[in-house]
Formats: sequence, structure tokens, C-alpha cells
Amino acid sequence: MRAFFAPAHWVLGHLNFVVALVLGCVLTQAPAVAALALRDVLPLEKLYVLVGVLSLLAMYALVALRTFVSTDIAHIVRITDRLASGELLGDVRATATGTHDAGRLYASVLKISTTLTDIVRQVRSSADAVEAGSSILAEGNAQLTDRTQEQAASLEETSTGMEELAASARRNAENCQRASTLAGQSRQVAAQASERMEQVADTMRQIDASARRVGEILDAVKAIALQTNILALNAAVEAARAGEQGRGFAVVAGEVRSLAHRSADAVKEIQALIGESIANVEAGRKLVDVAGETMTRVVASVAEVTEVLGAIALASREQSTGVQEINHAIAQADTVTQQNAALVEEAAATAESFRHEARQLVEAVGRFKTDRNDDRGRVIALVKEAVEHVRRHGVQQACADLNNPRGPFVRGEDYVFALSANGTQLAFAPDPSIVGKNNIDEKDPGGKAVGREILKVANGAGFGWVDYLFRNPATGRIAPKSVYVEAVKGIILGCGIYMEKDGVGEKDGVPAQIPGRARPRLIARPRTS
Repeated sequence: MRAFFAPAHWVLGHLNFVVALVLGCVLTQAPAVAALALRDVLPLEKLYVLVGVLSLLAMYALVALRTFVSTDIAHIVRITDRLASGELLGDVRATATGTHDAGRLYASVLKISTTLTDIVRQVRSSADAVEAGSSILAEGNAQLTDRTQEQAASLEETSTGMEELAASARRNAENCQRASTLAGQSRQVAAQASERMEQVADTMRQIDASARRVGEILDAVKAIALQTNILALNAAVEAARAGEQGRGFAVVAGEVRSLAHRSADAVKEIQALIGESIANVEAGRKLVDVAGETMTRVVASVAEVTEVLGAIALASREQSTGVQEINHAIAQADTVTQQNAALVEEAAATAESFRHEARQLVEAVGRFKTDRNDDRGRVIALVKEAVEHVRRHGVQQACADLNNPRGPFVRGEDYVFALSANGTQLAFAPDPSIVGKNNIDEKDPGGKAVGREILKVANGAGFGWVDYLFRNPATGRIAPKSVYVEAVKGIILGCGIYMEKDGVGEKDGVPAQIPGRARPRLIARPRTS
């Protein structure tokens, strides 16, 4: 068929699309024009032959033009379908053989795909870097928030301690002030006591002087008593000489003598007492002098204590003032720290929001695939064939065909599965035993809820790619896989490929021997079409 129209396609390929269209229109009108123009010139039989040949040529040209244009349109539709599904054809070359305009359109579509591929790759790289940076920033802000909160708590504790210290310093200053006042009063009392001791010392000195004067007087009395005794002896001698006439005088002389003896004895006793009194007074005077000197030193010490207490009170007041200033500074620092903590929390929230937006950007860019374009194109074509099969034959017949291991939708490792609106498995040719089961929350070996992701894609754009980790049943190892899904008539159809050609690679450090089923049950709620 293609060979039959090849000459016409070759001619049309070297013409402008408008010229080819005009030529087709001219050929369609050629039989009628020839019949009208040559009806009087040619015989009827020849005219019929000419009109028939021109009609066949016009039909040949129209069919050639139709197949020629439809071939290019089919190529472009396939390319745009693959682009719409998120597959970027960065390494596909233009192979259109149609008109110049169709070739230009085909090349332009491929250029758009190439440009989008470069943009997506750059955006994906930048988005990954932004997500990694925002994650680091968010973690750093979280740590900074914790440290700022700890610092704020420490400052609050320090502020409380400084308030207690300030109160203690104030009490110390007040106590020192009271002690200084009491020391001043004690100094005055000590000064008064020193003055009294001086007065006592003067009195003791006066008593000592008086005692010494009494001693002198007693010495005089003793001398008088001695002279009186001598006179009494002389009088007795003279009375003895006078005989009887001097007897009365002798008696008087005896009495005088006896009185002189008693006076002398009394003087001796008084002198002894006066001597003891003088000694006691002297000792008392010395003690008073010592007490006076002690009181003088006490007054000096009290004065020094008063000065020291005054200095301590002044230092305590200065310390209290300094502690209050420090407490005020700590309060300001605590306020600033609280403000910083609020700013850090805002920055952390912003970083988290930034990370969330970066993650969404990564997910959005992840819808465009730039790897394994040929395999992805094959998978998309297989799913779209299944979509058309569902539209033509209905869901029930299509699911029966999808469950047939030898059916048209099982091609080597490629097979199309089907999910119902409530997440129930409708078709799964490799393992029909799981048909009818619902495992929407089952996760892949990396912890990703694949069914939820498929549900999100199906309810969103209605078609797209979902990446996940899959245990290869042939090797038993974890490999990254990508599945293309599309919603149609209340169900979801899908087909997956390995993201690495050998299908045995591991991703993100996930160990190969993670427990789990060999085939994750991909389920989702479809979007009706």
C-alpha cells in the first residue's frame, strides 16, 4: 500500500502544503472540466475513457494526499501524546517524510521537546539542590530554635538569680548601714567611757595625793607623840626628884605617857592602813590608766570598724547598683533573645515552607521523564491501546482481555493492569490471584504508598507517571521502577518499566533483602472520562 502511493508521496514531499492542496483540488475538478470542455470535440466513448482516467487520477491523488497528511499527523500526534504524558523526547531525531510544512512542524515539536528536556533537567537539578539546601536550612533553623530556647531559658534563670543577688546585695547594704550606725553609736559610748575613765584616773590621783598628805600628817602626829612621851619621861623624872610633892604630877605624867604610847600605836596602825590605801590607790590608778589606754584603743578600733563598715556599705550599694544594671541588661538580652527566638521560629517555618514548595517542585518536575524514552514510548502506546480497547469494548470485556496472559496486552515484561474506582485490583495478568483485592495503603520497600500516589495522579491530571521501588521477581533485588497510569471509564490502567535497563539497580541505599511481596499491588481511585 505504501509502495503504491510512494511516487505521489515523493512528489508531495517536494511541494509546499498549500500547493499540494491546490493541486489536489485541481485534480478533483479535472474530470468535470474535461467533460465540459471536450464534449463537442471527442467522441463519447473516448470522452468517457478520459473522464474515467482523470477521475481515477483524482482519486489516487486525494487518497495519496490523505495518507500523506495523515502519516505526518499521526507522527506528530504520537509525539504530542508522549509529551502530554510527561515523556520528554530529548534524543529523538526528526524522521518526517511529508510536506515541507509538516516536516517543519514535526521538527518544531521535537525542538520544543528538546528544549523542555534541557529545562526540566536543569530545573530538576536546581530543585533537588534547593530541596537539599532547604532541608539543611530547616534542620539548622530547628537546631537554632532549640538552642535559642535553651539560651532564653538560661537567661531567664540567670535573670532570676541576678534578682535574688540584687535583693541580697540590697539587704547587705542595709545591714552594713545599720552596723555602721551601731558602730558609730558604740564609738560615742566608747569615747564617753574613755572620758569617764580619765575622770576616774584623775580622782584616783587626787585620792593618792590626799592619802600621801594624810601620811605626812600622821608622821607629824607620830613625832608629836614621841616628843610627848619624852616630855612625859622628863616629867616623871622631875616628879621623882620632887618627892611627895611631885607625886600627883607623876601620876599625870604617867597618864600623859600612856596617852602618848596609845597615840603612837594608833599612828602606827593608821600609817599601816594609809600605806595599804596608797598601795591600793596606786594599783587602781595604774589599772585605770591601763583601762584608759584600752578604751582609747577601743575607740580607735571602733572608728576603724565604722570606716570599714562604711566602705562595705558603699561597696554594697555600688554592688547593688551594678547588679541592678546587670539585671536590666540581662532583661534586655532576654527580651532580644525572645525576639530572636520568634524570628528563628518564623525563619524555621519559612524554611519548612520553602522545603515543602521545593518538594512540590521536585514532584511537579518529576512528572516529566527524560530517561529511557523508547521504553516509555512503548509503555505509553500500550496503555493507550488498552484505553481505546476499554472505550470500544467496555470495562468488563477489557478486564477479561487484560487478565489473559496470552492476550494482546501482555508483551514480554510489559503488561497492563487495571484498578477499580474503590482501589480493587481488576486485572493483573502475571498473578491473577490478587484480582479482587484492595491494598491501597500497601507501601513499597522504601516506605512509599504507591497506591496513594497513583490515586493522586489519577484524580489530578488523569494520567502521568509514578516512581517507586520494586522487588524484581527474577533477581529478588530492589530496583527503581516507573509506572504510567491513565484513567478511563471509572477505572485506572497502567504499565510500568524499570528505570535502569538491567532492572537490578538499587536506589537510595535501600537494601536488597527488605521483607515484602514480590509485586506491590498498585491501586488507586480513577478519574472518570
